[in-house]
Amino acid sequence: MRGAGRRRPLGSKEMIVRDRLPLRRVWPAISKRLGLLFVFDLSIAVLYSRAGYDVLALSSLPLGMMGAGLSVFLAFRNNSAYDRWWEARTLWGSLVNQSRTFVRQALTLVDAPKPSRSRSQGADAEVDVADTLVDWQVAYVHALRCHLRGQNPYPELETTMAPALVAWLRTQRNVPLGLLLHAGHCLRRLFDEGRIDSYRLTQLDSTLTRLCDVQGACERIKNTPLPRQYEFFPRVFVLAYCLLLPFGLVEGMGLLTPLASTLVSFIFVSLDSIGRDIEAPFESTVHDTPMTQLSHTIEINLRDSRGDLHVPHDVRPIDGFVY
Repeated sequence: MRGAGRRRPLGSKEMIVRDRLPLRRVWPAISKRLGLLFVFDLSIAVLYSRAGYDVLALSSLPLGMMGAGLSVFLAFRNNSAYDRWWEARTLWGSLVNQSRTFVRQALTLVDAPKPSRSRSQGADAEVDVADTLVDWQVAYVHALRCHLRGQNPYPELETTMAPALVAWLRTQRNVPLGLLLHAGHCLRRLFDEGRIDSYRLTQLDSTLTRLCDVQGACERIKNTPLPRQYEFFPRVFVLAYCLLLPFGLVEGMGLLTPLASTLVSFIFVSLDSIGRDIEAPFESTVHDTPMTQLSHTIEINLRDSRGDLHVPHDVRPIDGFVY
C-alpha cells in the first residue's frame, strides 16, 4: 500500500503546542495533593483562630530561606529533566536528517540494473532492491517510534514490508535493529551485484551507523531514568515545606491562611510535577516527544523524494495538541 494515508495510530499520545496550558490537563496531576493540603491548612487556621491553640503559630520559621533553597533544588532537577526532553527532540531531529540522507543516497548512488540481466525476473527484482530502501526507511522510523513507546509496530510494517520480512521481524526482540540488519544485507547485495562500489557502500553504511547511533541514544534515555533521589527527595521536601507553611502564616493571616498557603503550595507542587512530566520523553504521555508527527513528516519527505503520487496527509495540531 505504497503512499497510502494513515489514520492516527492507536495508543499515540499528544504533545501540547498551544500557547496556553489547559487546566484540565494539569489539574488531575496535582488536585489530590492540593486538596489535602487545603484541608490541612484550614484545620490549622480554625484551631488557631477559633479554638485558641496559640502554640500552632510558629512565626519564627525561616520559611523564606527554606522556600529559596527548595526553589533552587527544584530548578536544578527540572533543568536536568528538560535536558533529557530536549536531547530526545534533538535526536529525532537528527533522525529526520539521516533518513533524508539515506534515501537521497539510495536514489542517486545506486546504479540501474545491468542490461544483461533477465528483465522478466532479474531487472524488476533488482530495481526493487534499491527502490524498497525507501519503504525500509519509512518502516524503520515507524518501528523505532513504536519500540520506544512500547507499542505494536506490525500494523505499520505490514503496509510497506514483504510478508516474509515481517514474519522474520516477529522473531526479533529489537525490531528496529532487525531492520537495520536487513538494510545492511540489502546494501551488501547491491555491492555484490556491482550496482554500488566500495566508496558508495561506505557512504551508505555510514548513514546506517548514524541511524544506529540515534536509536542507541534514544534507548539510553528510555532505559535510564533520572536517579531515584531526584524522584524521591523533591516530593518529600515539597511536602514538608507545604505542611510547615500554615504554621508560619497563621499568626498574621488567621482564617485567610488556607488561601495563601494553598496558593504557595500550588507553585511548588506544580514545579515538582513539571519535572516528573518531562523527564521521560518516550513514555506516551501528553508531554511526550511528538514522534508520530515526526515519523509521518519523514514518511512524507521520503515518498516525495521517490516521486510517489499519493502520500499521507500532514499531521497537524488539533485544538493545540499534536501527537
